[in-house]
Amino acid sequence: MAQRICFLGRGGSGKSTVAQNLSHALALKGYRVLLVGNDTSLSSTVLLRGEADISPALEDYREHYEIDLNDYVIPTPSGVYCLELGSIDPGLGCLARGINMIDEMLDSQGVCDALDLDMILYDISGETPCTGYILPIREGVMHRCVIVTNGSFASITTANSILQAVVQASGADGMPVQLVVNNASCAETQNELVSYAEKVNIQILASLDYCRELEYSSLAGKTVFATAPDSACAQCLRQLADRLLAVPAFSPLTPFPRRELLTWLRCWQRRELSRRLALDHALDHREDCDG
Repeated sequence: MAQRICFLGRGGSGKSTVAQNLSHALALKGYRVLLVGNDTSLSSTVLLRGEADISPALEDYREHYEIDLNDYVIPTPSGVYCLELGSIDPGLGCLARGINMIDEMLDSQGVCDALDLDMILYDISGETPCTGYILPIREGVMHRCVIVTNGSFASITTANSILQAVVQASGADGMPVQLVVNNASCAETQNELVSYAEKVNIQILASLDYCRELEYSSLAGKTVFATAPDSACAQCLRQLADRLLAVPAFSPLTPFPRRELLTWLRCWQRRELSRRLALDHALDHREDCDG
């Protein structure tokens, strides 16, 4: 049975970029991977398929009420299979709710068996823990959850809300949840995120420091394995793939209650302000000396 892993996080955290590069890394290791995109722009798979056209499955399903999902899964040069779910009209439903239905169709229509899939990665869009994307967790469709965050305060707030929703949805048995830190701005920010992870009892799967190769490859519409396969960034992503393959140890999550989260964030903001003022002061002093 293919392992299902959902990727969640705030928009702008780099979640889709991480999911696509990680899918490519797993394919290069010989695993048969399907990446399912759940974004209105169909951008969850664009780095893998390039300019190849892809038809959004859920949009056609809503129009015809019957589709053959095999027609919507496309192979890519990376070795990763891609499926995009598409959009909905504003105000007419939940974009993420269709994931359960699509997942059932992957099995009932024989797609998983035909492709002999090892892993299905779901890139699920969403800013807040709505019922739509928590439903696959509550009903046991997903085997694991990976939250992607960066160094912004808003991103951590979203991550904590997702943790609270996962704890409530998964019940007493729980489910493995891991954190990927993407593009944290400096060592001090990374230390704050490590502190957060320790307090809420979540494992940091990887910290992806800012790297130019990843930015340039994304702008080129490709993964880093297509543009800079020998780079340090590519090696870091290969290591991330290895960690993802390892069986995670389950530990009870302890997300912050709202008041405690706000207090923790305010303390972080004060420390960050002090750090930046000190850097500015040192820079001004250096300019005075140079002048």
